[in-house]
Amino acid sequence: MSPRKQKKPKFNTILFQAVYEGLNSIGASIPSAILSYLEKDGSIGPGRVINDPEAFDEGLKKIFGFGAKVIEKKILESLYEKLRIQQEVQGSFSFPEEIQNVQKSLPSAKMHVLLPETVNV
Repeated sequence: MSPRKQKKPKFNTILFQAVYEGLNSIGASIPSAILSYLEKDGSIGPGRVINDPEAFDEGLKKIFGFGAKVIEKKILESLYEKLRIQQEVQGSFSFPEEIQNVQKSLPSAKMHVLLPETVNV
């Protein structure tokens, strides 16, 4: 058998994994329940794709109120780690703006990521 060449994951896949890890930080059964709810209310797209970070942000705020910031910080920390971005999440941040800034700063051809495991929900 010849070794398979690994495809570079798309940003949405990496973002989803970071979201899953951020939600998992508050409980192992939490990600599936929250992501299902957010998909049903339209905060994330079909197949749990996060196309609109602003809608995702609003969906988390509906569920967790001010606690959404703590989860979003965990998500961003995970995302930065996966993308090997040397950046810390500042005290006052806008989740949608942070996601957009990360996307703009990563040319798809040069995206190096750390994906230790695949998340299947």
